[in-house]
Amino acid sequence: MELEQDSSLTLPLFLFDETLNERDLSTPDLSISVLLDDDLLTQLCQNPAPDSSIAITISDYIVEAHNPAFADLASNAHQAQLTLTRGPLLSAVLDTQSEQTFVSPQMDMMPTFDLGDEDE
Repeated sequence: MELEQDSSLTLPLFLFDETLNERDLSTPDLSISVLLDDDLLTQLCQNPAPDSSIAITISDYIVEAHNPAFADLASNAHQAQLTLTRGPLLSAVLDTQSEQTFVSPQMDMMPTFDLGDEDE
């Protein structure tokens, strides 16, 4: 997955429960979208030490329900963070007011930088 400044990053989210390992990755419960502004992209360019991770709290994001059972969650209170692990691997976690946790699969990612070297 490539990350570009001022683009939108959308990750699928699945309810974190005992059925998580059996879930079909093509049918998430929710999705989370966040704009990759300069500040967030800078944070995502960090390189965690082996066996550690970096949690990045995000406040400006959009949650969309794909599973009708969770349709009310988009309008209720929740907190989200992106987690970066060595690789680099990126994932998201969403905690709801009703104490449910949703997680995304870890995704390989590579930030893309515009160095102004465009061929003319």
